Amino acid sequence: MKYQAKRPKIGMMSSRQDGFLKVNHTYINAVWRAGGWCIPLGYTDNEEQLKAYAEMCDGFLFSGGVDVDPKYYGETIAFDNVEIDEMRDGFEMAMFPHALASGKPILGICRGIQVMNVCRGGTLYQHMDGHRQEQPGTIHEQKLHLTEGGYLQKLTGLDEIKVNTFHHQNIKDLAPGLFAEAVSEDGYIEAVYDPEHPFFVGVQFHPEIYIGQEDDDHSLKLFEAFMEACR
Repeated sequence: MKYQAKRPKIGMMSSRQDGFLKVNHTYINAVWRAGGWCIPLGYTDNEEQLKAYAEMCDGFLFSGGVDVDPKYYGETIAFDNVEIDEMRDGFEMAMFPHALASGKPILGICRGIQVMNVCRGGTLYQHMDGHRQEQPGTIHEQKLHLTEGGYLQKLTGLDEIKVNTFHHQNIKDLAPGLFAEAVSEDGYIEAVYDPEHPFFVGVQFHPEIYIGQEDDDHSLKLFEAFMEACR
């Protein structure tokens, strides 16, 4: 118990199914492997509870899932394959300002980077082709170019990384204060960073799936940096 108590507590935004939280074990295992303790947060719009979450947690993980409702960036749904969850959107849009105001580390993955961008004034492409692989998530072959002198380049020591890809939405207009950290070969933003925040990183790919594999040259480093910031 003494060892576990030293682990930072990571409040995780999760999916929902049939009235239950739906938590992918890959997120929990990745946080644990990097030295943290993952705590899925129940949906709420209660301000007292939201403030308690922000105070209790040492950092926040906005995970993957269904699409962000376009109404949050001033658009209406334009494609039949846009899938939304009003309850999840409502919770995360209410939770994000508390997480941001706390000054504590924030990591966003897939939907998470989209939530982070939209909540800070950015927009999304509602649909794009060619970024949803058929292979398992442990296969990561999409090449990304890291921004020279950027956070991820410095963290990994690399100019390029290879990632998996499971999305059909992507950042369109980058929110004020955010910088593009990685770009796909077809020109889409795949990672963002806020240099004015203690730790504010979003990635469009799913590093939690292949963390620690023999060919992993960036995922474990990212999660360990997140945990270190949370301490």
